[in-house]
Amino acid sequence: MKKYTLAFALLAILPVVSADAYQSNTRRHSSYYTGQSAKTSTYKTTKTTGKHGYRNTITNNIYYTQQPVQYVQQPRNDDYAPAARRYSYVENEPVYADNKKQVSRTEKYRSSQTRKYFLAHPFFQPLEGRFGSVTDLSYTTNSFNFDILNGSVLDIDPNSDAYNAIIAQGIAGLSGKQETSQFVVKEDFSYGISDSLAIVAMAQYDKTKVSFKDWSGGEPGDSTSDSGLNIFGIGLQNRFVDNDKWIAMIAGYFQHQKDTANTFIGELKAGYKIDRTTVYGLGRFGFSNLIEGDTYGAFVKAEDGDWLMLSYKTDVENVIYAEGGVGAFAVLNKYFTLNGELVLGHYDWHNQVNVKGAIGWQPGDSFALNLYASTSLYDSGKDKVNKYMNYDMNPVTTDFPAEAQNTTLVYTTGEYKIKDYNEWKIGVQAILYF
Repeated sequence: MKKYTLAFALLAILPVVSADAYQSNTRRHSSYYTGQSAKTSTYKTTKTTGKHGYRNTITNNIYYTQQPVQYVQQPRNDDYAPAARRYSYVENEPVYADNKKQVSRTEKYRSSQTRKYFLAHPFFQPLEGRFGSVTDLSYTTNSFNFDILNGSVLDIDPNSDAYNAIIAQGIAGLSGKQETSQFVVKEDFSYGISDSLAIVAMAQYDKTKVSFKDWSGGEPGDSTSDSGLNIFGIGLQNRFVDNDKWIAMIAGYFQHQKDTANTFIGELKAGYKIDRTTVYGLGRFGFSNLIEGDTYGAFVKAEDGDWLMLSYKTDVENVIYAEGGVGAFAVLNKYFTLNGELVLGHYDWHNQVNVKGAIGWQPGDSFALNLYASTSLYDSGKDKVNKYMNYDMNPVTTDFPAEAQNTTLVYTTGEYKIKDYNEWKIGVQAILYF
């Protein structure tokens, strides 16, 4: 018997560690996002002037509120004439209408300046000697309907007269639904080694449920749940370009998931600054080495010991994924930001186009909330044919040949077809910078 890596155990590992912008996503069996972070450090500004003369200044997506320097002439004379007196200007010299000479005083006023770094910016990372923390709570689900196409039933009961022989063909025409849901609490903690280099550590608790249900034959559904502190990781981020127009970052991470896989992740992002917006491109690559087993997919084990796996891939030692996409981060005002990404990804057994949107709220310099959601727009998993495996204890033997009537254990393998594939995620991130 082969050992199988559970679907909810394996491809929860492909979420990428993030530091401060924290677009990190635990995408199951498909998309894996990140938003590494960086702090801007240049001083080219873009200014917009409001109707009262106040200037809202954006310097590389850093928000400033500043009233411009004002020079105000206050009319006065030695007797401090009452304000009700009228006066006129003759040849730019203010005099009272009764010809009493007035002198002018010029007073200079400056307003205080408020500066804010946006913590949800996809290139933000802590400066030297400072810390960043992101607590990410998310809920993810994917599902697909499927048809059983064929199968062969192998007698694996050593006490059976038909031991190790194929005794029947699997049921064709049976259909059902697979659904995987996952609740995640993920903590990323980062420290600025320098203004351009940060070290990142992360840990993840997840609770995952995989279900097979809606069987066309009326059979009851089954589900399997798993939870625990399962993923740990460490990595480095380097913001190697940051000037008045361009910003770029490279990052690398190592993640370990208990009893499942070791994963290496690389990412490159580059952005162009346009007024209040940073437009960027991204590329990611992940390589996972399976610790146990050579097959992964959706797995459910019933209380009586029977189990069924709809595999995504078999006879593998490594799992590879790659992503490429574009995104934009926009500052709406002093408190709110928007972020969007469109990503095309290859996720080992299927390809996907997914879209993500986020809105950030930052009331102060050290705290922000970022609400995000993502969904798949296209997935090549539809119509894909994969292998399934079914382990059945105490099967009904009436349709088996006479020599297999006493078997208590059979193993069925065959093919199933995915009729559709859907995936979405919603989450909120609490970001601290200190």
